[in-house]
Amino acid sequence: MTDILDAPPEPPAIHFPGYLPEPCLLTPEQVTEYPNAMELSKELQEQLGDRSRWQAAGSALDSSYEVAPDEFYGGHLSIAPGWKVGGWTRWGLTDPRPRICSECGTEAVPLLTIDTTEWGFGGEGWIPEEEQANPTPMLPGQPPANFTRIVVASGYNLRLHVCPASPDHPHIELIQ
Repeated sequence: MTDILDAPPEPPAIHFPGYLPEPCLLTPEQVTEYPNAMELSKELQEQLGDRSRWQAAGSALDSSYEVAPDEFYGGHLSIAPGWKVGGWTRWGLTDPRPRICSECGTEAVPLLTIDTTEWGFGGEGWIPEEEQANPTPMLPGQPPANFTRIVVASGYNLRLHVCPASPDHPHIELIQ
């Protein structure tokens, strides 16, 4: 048995900026997100572009979405940014494609996302209500809402997928 440490060990004196997380408050919240529009059927993608189908959104769908109402889906309903467990895969650097387990051929599922920011540019719909009312001061020289100060591949996110058939199978990494 190993003794429990009183304090975590200090990291090495030399490290690369953006690789070591800054201590910050963890405030988990449950959100509902939907798949990336590229993962929807052609019929559903067409419906996203039909402004008349968005009437139920009311004032949330303001005039800035007049030309492209499907952008509302992408910025406010699809793929929550930030560090998260589970959820949908953010695509953009590549088109959607299955992540297949190399051991058994089962499609791997998202386990963990490590994101550079907690909310993205233009995605104000994902800013937590408490941050909208009382914003946390931003760190100098960092992207907005980068509280951990982790920077993944110049501002992207790292997604780990796991095989649902066995936790012993290798995980799959994806940067998007």
